[in-house]
Amino acid sequence: MLQEQSRLFQRLLFFADALIVVVSWVLAYYTRFELFPWLGVFPLPEWLPLSMYTRFVPWVLILSMLVFWASGLYVPDRAQRMSTLIYTITKAIVIGIIFAAAATSFYRAFYFSRLHMLLFGMYLPLLLVLLRLAILTYLKRGRAQGRFLRRVLIVGAGRTGRRLEDAFHQYPWMGFETVGFLDDAKQDEGDVVGTIDDLGAVLDRHEANGSPIQYVYVTLPISATDRITQITNEMSSRLAHVCLVPDLFQLDLLNSRITDIGGLPVIHIIDEAPLDFRRGVKRFIDIAFSALFLLVISPILLLIAIAVKLSSPGPVFYRQERMGLNGLTFDMLKFRSMPVDAEQKSGAVWAKAGESRATRVGAFLRKTSLDELPQFFNVLKGDMSVVGPRPERPVFIEEFRGQIPKYMLRHKMKAGITGWAQVNGWRGNTSIEKRIEFDLYYIQNWSLRLDLKIMLMTVWKGFVHENAY
Repeated sequence: MLQEQSRLFQRLLFFADALIVVVSWVLAYYTRFELFPWLGVFPLPEWLPLSMYTRFVPWVLILSMLVFWASGLYVPDRAQRMSTLIYTITKAIVIGIIFAAAATSFYRAFYFSRLHMLLFGMYLPLLLVLLRLAILTYLKRGRAQGRFLRRVLIVGAGRTGRRLEDAFHQYPWMGFETVGFLDDAKQDEGDVVGTIDDLGAVLDRHEANGSPIQYVYVTLPISATDRITQITNEMSSRLAHVCLVPDLFQLDLLNSRITDIGGLPVIHIIDEAPLDFRRGVKRFIDIAFSALFLLVISPILLLIAIAVKLSSPGPVFYRQERMGLNGLTFDMLKFRSMPVDAEQKSGAVWAKAGESRATRVGAFLRKTSLDELPQFFNVLKGDMSVVGPRPERPVFIEEFRGQIPKYMLRHKMKAGITGWAQVNGWRGNTSIEKRIEFDLYYIQNWSLRLDLKIMLMTVWKGFVHENAY
C-alpha cells in the first residue's frame, strides 16, 4: 500500500511538473517580450510572436521531463528533504538548460532569446519548489487538524519492524503514524504496547478512544506461521487493513522483490536484477562508450597488436573462457601476453607475483592493464559491461564456489571490464573473500551514478596496479 501510494503521488507530481514546464516557458516569453519592453528595460532586437515559441513546447516538455526523471526528482524520499530537493531541482534545471540551449542552437529559422531561456531557468525551479512547499504545508495543516492520518500498529519489534517504522518516517507526507509494537519477547522496550495476544484489546482500546487503528503490519519471521494465522483470524472480524511484511533478514537476499504469477505472490529471494529502463540506459552507455573509446584508441590498439606479433610467434588476441551473467560462459578477448604453449604443461594457473610466463611485451601489457582493452569488443557484443564484477575462468570457479560463501552470487550481474572491487584495490592475487564482498555490495547498490563513479575512479587511479601481473 505504501509503495502504491508513493507511486501515485510521484505520478501526480510528474504531471503537475509537466504543466509547470509549459507555464514557465510561456511566462518567460511574456516577461521577455511583453513586460520588459513595457518597463523600458532590455530592449528588443526583434519581436517574435508567441506562436514561434509555443511550437517548441512539446520538445521542451519531453526534454525537461526526461532530465527530471534521470536526475532522481521523483525518488520518493527527495520529495521530503528540502535541501536535497532544491539540489536535485537545481541540477536538473542546469542540465536541462544546457541541453535545450544546445538543441535550439541548431535551429536557424530564428535565434532564441537568451534572456527568455534564462527566465525559463529561473521560473521553472521556483515554481517546482513552491508546488512542493504548498503540498507539504497543506498536508501538515491537515494532519494538525487530525486529517490525513493513518494509525499503524506493527506486530513484531524486530529488525524488519524497526525498518518499517523508519520507512514511515521517510514518507511524512503519507501521514503514517505508528502507535506502537506488539511483541512477545520485547516487553521491556518502551514502544511495545503488548504481546501478540493483546492485539484485539489494543485495537478495541484505540477505537474506544476515538483514534482507531487503520493498518496492522505483521513483520514476523516466515517461520511464525501459527502466529500469522492467529493474527489473520483475529483481524477477519475487524475493519483495519492487514499487511504482511515477512522478516527475511535471516536469509541472504540479492535483488529481492515480490511479483505474482496468476495472482499468486512470489517472493524473489536471490535473483538477477530485473530488466527496467535503467538497464536499457546502462546498455546504451556500454555500447556508445565502448564504440567511441575503441575509435579513439584505435592507433594504440594497432601499435599494441604489432608489438604482440613481433614479441613471439602466435596470434595477436587470446581468447579465454570466462563465466558471466547467470553462469553463461563466453570467450573473453585479451591481447596475448604469453607464448601460445604457456599452459600446455602447467594447465590453468592463477597469476601471481614473480611469474615468468609472460613475454617482455606481455608483462608490460599486464602491468598497465593494456591487455584488457580488447574486452570492449566483448562489451559491444553483449557478453560484458563496462562496469561489473570481473569474470573468472570456470576452472577456478569450481574451486572457489565450494570454499567461499556467496561466491556464485556475483554472477547475478553482467561481468565488467572494471568494477567496485578493482577500483578499491582488490584485484590480482588478493583476497577473494574481500573481492566477493565488494562485488556483492555493487550488485545490491547498483545505480547509473555508481557506474559513473567507478569509471571515473578507474581513470583517476590509472590502469597500473601493484597487483597486476
